[in-house]
Amino acid sequence: MSQMTKERFGLMIALLLAVVVLAACSMPTSNPDQEEIPSQVPQPTQPADINQPTDTVVPTFTATPTNTAMPSGPTITPTPEADPRVVLGGADWVAKFGEETGQTWYQFADQQASVVMEQDKLVLTAFKDNSYEVWSMSYPILSDFYLEITGTSGSECAGKDRYGVIVRAPTNNEGYLFGISCDGNYRVRKWDGNEYTELVQWAPDEHIIPGPNQTHRIGFMAEGDHLSFYVNGFLLGEVIDDSYHEGTFGIFIAAEETPGFTVDVTEVLYWELP
Repeated sequence: MSQMTKERFGLMIALLLAVVVLAACSMPTSNPDQEEIPSQVPQPTQPADINQPTDTVVPTFTATPTNTAMPSGPTITPTPEADPRVVLGGADWVAKFGEETGQTWYQFADQQASVVMEQDKLVLTAFKDNSYEVWSMSYPILSDFYLEITGTSGSECAGKDRYGVIVRAPTNNEGYLFGISCDGNYRVRKWDGNEYTELVQWAPDEHIIPGPNQTHRIGFMAEGDHLSFYVNGFLLGEVIDDSYHEGTFGIFIAAEETPGFTVDVTEVLYWELP
């Protein structure tokens, strides 16, 4: 091989080695221990609970509408055991008219009405059919109690001719009134000395026997602001009112249709509640 040929061959070898070196330098390097991380990885909005099961079933709840009318409960028929007179046992005080306990009642007679004691009863008479209510008071002062009277309507008794009890009277001109009428209704009001406020409007009840010559036990229970009303041991209704907390008690009468309407009261009892 001539000298010129050897030089050309060496030059070719040198050029080839340079190309190999340049190609090797241009290849990317890699680390087998390093993982490639995507440029956008979704992040959780809150830390994961490692104790939370992955297949937990979440119960669903149906909201109850706030204005949905709820069905009324069953009507409870009072039993003889529910009669306060039976439940409470012996009374703390009993007025037997004609005896010393009957002398505590105020007696009077005027153009409007009269309250007089005759033998073993207290007779109340409303002379005018003008719905004017009059009452006779007794004592002592009571706070929480059950009071009951036994009254018999006269031979003439119609419509809203009525009688009943007044209780928790701080004066003789205030208090709660609960009464029954000759047509089989009852009503509850309070009187502040100037006007009446109805707590229960006239309402019929099967335990009130309408007509003349009917005997009823009329009961009023007061426990704090809880007031309950009874006839013949049956609960007629209840209200909440705290206008009067204590006072004396009495019996009232009024005629709306029968001038000379009378009621004979033969017994008054009360039980003081703890």
